Amino acid sequence: MIFLNQKMMVPNLSLDFKYLLLMAKNKKHNLLIKDYDKQKSEHLDKLATKMLKNDDKTQKLKEKKINTNFLKLF
Repeated sequence: MIFLNQKMMVPNLSLDFKYLLLMAKNKKHNLLIKDYDKQKSEHLDKLATKMLKNDDKTQKLKEKKINTNFLKLF
């Protein structure tokens, strides 16, 4: 009787393991699907801050004047 119970539990454990393996494999995908609007807004916020940082850098570079007197040294 003990052997029958153990044999009956093995398929249940293997199904649970397969389910857990599948859930772990698709964890990021499931998180994205579950909260798509939140994830999309976070991604757009990251892109916007990155663009603003790059714009600030380019503005600082454009404001600097190039000294052409160094060419007269040669």
